[in-house]
Amino acid sequence: MVCGQCIKQFEIIEQDRAFYRRIKVPEPTFCPDCRRQRRFAFRNERALYSRACDLCKKITVNFYSPSYAGPVYCQPCWWSDNWDPFLYARKYDPSAPFFDQLKDLFRSVPQIAMMSKSGENSDFTAHCWENRNGYLLISSGGNEDCYYGLQIAESQNVVDSMFARGSELGYELVDCEKMYNSSWCQQSSNCMDSSFLYDCSGCTNCFMSANLKNKNYVFNNEQLNRGEYEKRMSAIYFGSYTKIEGLKQDFISMIHTVAIHKYSQQTRCENSTGNYLLNCVNANECFDARNLEDCKYIVISPGPTKDSYDSNYIALGSELFCDVLSNIEPAMNEQFCQYSWASSNLQYCSYVMNSDNCFGSQGLRKARFCILNTQYSQEEYEKLRARIIEDMSRRGEYGQFFPANLSAFGYNETIANDDFPLSKEEALGQGFNWCDETAGKFGKPTKEWSSVPDDIAHIDESIMREVLACSDCGKNFKIVKAELSFYKKMNVPLPRRCFDCRHMARMRMRNPRHLWHRQCMCDRAGHDHGSRAEVAPELQQRRTKAGSQCPTMFETTYAPDRSEKVFCEACYQKEIV
Repeated sequence: MVCGQCIKQFEIIEQDRAFYRRIKVPEPTFCPDCRRQRRFAFRNERALYSRACDLCKKITVNFYSPSYAGPVYCQPCWWSDNWDPFLYARKYDPSAPFFDQLKDLFRSVPQIAMMSKSGENSDFTAHCWENRNGYLLISSGGNEDCYYGLQIAESQNVVDSMFARGSELGYELVDCEKMYNSSWCQQSSNCMDSSFLYDCSGCTNCFMSANLKNKNYVFNNEQLNRGEYEKRMSAIYFGSYTKIEGLKQDFISMIHTVAIHKYSQQTRCENSTGNYLLNCVNANECFDARNLEDCKYIVISPGPTKDSYDSNYIALGSELFCDVLSNIEPAMNEQFCQYSWASSNLQYCSYVMNSDNCFGSQGLRKARFCILNTQYSQEEYEKLRARIIEDMSRRGEYGQFFPANLSAFGYNETIANDDFPLSKEEALGQGFNWCDETAGKFGKPTKEWSSVPDDIAHIDESIMREVLACSDCGKNFKIVKAELSFYKKMNVPLPRRCFDCRHMARMRMRNPRHLWHRQCMCDRAGHDHGSRAEVAPELQQRRTKAGSQCPTMFETTYAPDRSEKVFCEACYQKEIV
């Protein structure tokens, strides 16, 4: 197949066709990456604005820029009974493209200003649940006193981190779990009192090291006794911005030249490909997901999810999903939907909750047999739905996710720009929207960085009255009291980048959500390379000898031109003890 957007070749195998036949939808005409890009263009996470609710007039934190023309209600108003989504009902016009009618409906029905649930003192959080004292958290829940993070869960006092779970007193943690009093760590777990660790577990008092398991007092991958370790650590100072920037460069160099990289991060998985997978069976080309079964192209999903393709941010018992964005309640048989929870048998719906058998609707709750927010009998619904699908198929609409121009956001406001960065001209040329009214202010700092002390010990609370400018993009930002207290407590320097630029720097530390077919790079003697049952048949004639390369082939997120040492599971396990 040739992708209808990027013109690249992609494959649809018989297993895929069986799934599409099962849910009675056409085969996709976009490649997996372009399908994900389009879905992600409908999700804003970090571009936050202040805007008045169009119902109660209260100023609220908002996903929608002031220039967005449609009505936007604050969360209490949107969930209330003070408005009726059926008042926006339309009759289907067979002479007009269905997506044009859907766009008119979507721009008329009130949007919900923010998606967050049950937070305490956590107004500036998005897509979050049950946080206490949270600030600029994204898709995070069950946390206390956490700030500036993405996918943080069940943690306390964790700041500037990403994909971190069950941790306490953590700073700049990326893909970490159950860390305590640790900073600048990646892909590590169950470590404490450590910093600059990569792929370590069960470690205490370790510094600038990789591939450690259950170690104490390791400095630059050298085993020391306690006295030697403490002596060397006494020369390392974490409170200086200049010194930390140098240590960050050392850390990156160590990751690329010293560390051994396992081809894929999978735990308790079977017959699965992708990265950062837990408890998955038959999950192919999936990333940052847990508890999947018979799924493909799933990205960011805590699960459990079963028999689903091309879906993101879905959880709690979803099944038979295809091209779905964001579902956090148990649901069944949804295709081409966004933010429609606890529902079943939906297609082309947006923000439809606790409903069944709806098509092309927005904002409905506890509804059945609705099209374009119009109520029908079951017989009328089924007849009209079949006619619309026939018309959409004739126009080439059916089987596609919402067109890019139906998004309420500019491409530059969405997470699509994180994984698939585009210029304004490129985005508009591909049919996406663009927002020139970006969140934040630029060029009005009250204090230059040249006059800010390098050492956190020399910074006092007066810094909270200052407006600072991001050293990368120039966006203005401020330091809030809670984070300053954290920096002081952890003895880490004041950040000089805004939240967005710090987020993007952490994103660059992770591999892309894309797979390449590669061979294990291990050439270590004694690894029994020639007797692997899992190697490709054409490579099985190789035999173990010093200097021979392991013949095992795998799917990995490490591109072939990257310099890291990427090993198969068996070779990795023999090296990491």
